[in-house]
Amino acid sequence: MQNIIETADKWVERVNAKDVDGVLAVSDHNIEMIGPAGSAVGHDTLKQWVENSHIHLVTRNRYAKRDKVIYEQVGTWDDERGEVVIYTYMEIKNNKVCEIARYDTLDDAFGSSGLSEEDKI
Repeated sequence: MQNIIETADKWVERVNAKDVDGVLAVSDHNIEMIGPAGSAVGHDTLKQWVENSHIHLVTRNRYAKRDKVIYEQVGTWDDERGEVVIYTYMEIKNNKVCEIARYDTLDDAFGSSGLSEEDKI
C-alpha cells in the first residue's frame, strides 16, 4: 500500500508544482478523469487541465485500500479567493494513476470507490 500512497502523493505534488511532464509520468496514458464538468480520457486532456486549472491542493486526510485512495483536500485556485474542501479519488495500477475523480462530499467519494471510514490511514 505504501507504493499507492507514494504515487498519489507524487501526483498531487506535481500538480501543485504545475509540472506537466511529472504529472504525466505518474499517470496512465489512458487516465480517466471525472469531475464536475464531466469526464475525459487521456494525457492530452490531463495536460490541458494541469496547465489551466491553477489549483493548489493540501491533503488533510488519506483513505486507502488495495489500489484505491481518497484524499480529503483543501483546494485553492490562483485566480480565485477562498478555499474549498474536495475529495479526490484515485485508482492506481503499476505505479500510475489510471482513474481520478473529484467529489464534493466524502460520502459521495466513499459510495463510488468502495472505501469507508475504516480505511483512514
